[in-house]
Amino acid sequence: MRIVFDFDHTLFSAKRLYEGLKEEFRKLGVNENLFQETFERSKGKGRDYKPFQQFKLINKENPQIEIKTLKKSFEKVFKKAPKFLYKDAIWFLKKWKNKADLILLSYGEEKFQRQKIEKSKIKKYFKKIIITRDIEKTKPFKKAFQKNKKIIFVEDNPEALFKIKENYPKVIAIRINRKEGKYWQEKNNSKIDFSIRNLRELEKILN
Repeated sequence: MRIVFDFDHTLFSAKRLYEGLKEEFRKLGVNENLFQETFERSKGKGRDYKPFQQFKLINKENPQIEIKTLKKSFEKVFKKAPKFLYKDAIWFLKKWKNKADLILLSYGEEKFQRQKIEKSKIKKYFKKIIITRDIEKTKPFKKAFQKNKKIIFVEDNPEALFKIKENYPKVIAIRINRKEGKYWQEKNNSKIDFSIRNLRELEKILN
């Protein structure tokens, strides 16, 4: 059996990271509006946050706040990355590491996503880690797919699950909704096999 996991809002709370950065930058004189605006602008035309781009945008608006100071504060928060994992994440990964092939398939800017995963200290649990800029994940999913193995895909984005199931009908599509992130208010669709709130509910399905 092979279990493919999304990262943000599935194993890792991007919301907690965001709040941690906002608070640390506030101590440097970055108010909430400036933080939120530069956070969004750092994404450019894409959907993924780019930290260094945000540092430059803040510095441009407030030259007294140096880029190196912002970087130092960012790294301080980043060291706390294991605390931004959901409480059931390590429990599940430890328990299932030797029961199934665990694959991480994460959307985002490659350097930043790999840093998050590295700092979270969960690399050791996965057979393979795939970072993609394809929000629907259908192309990179080929790297995780094996015809002779049962494949389970755990993801918070209903549309990604829909597209994967269209392309790989035998995949078991499991939507996890932790009440965080961009998609939590979206309804399930016809391609979703199970909907769960946490990984303890996932274990019940697997058992």
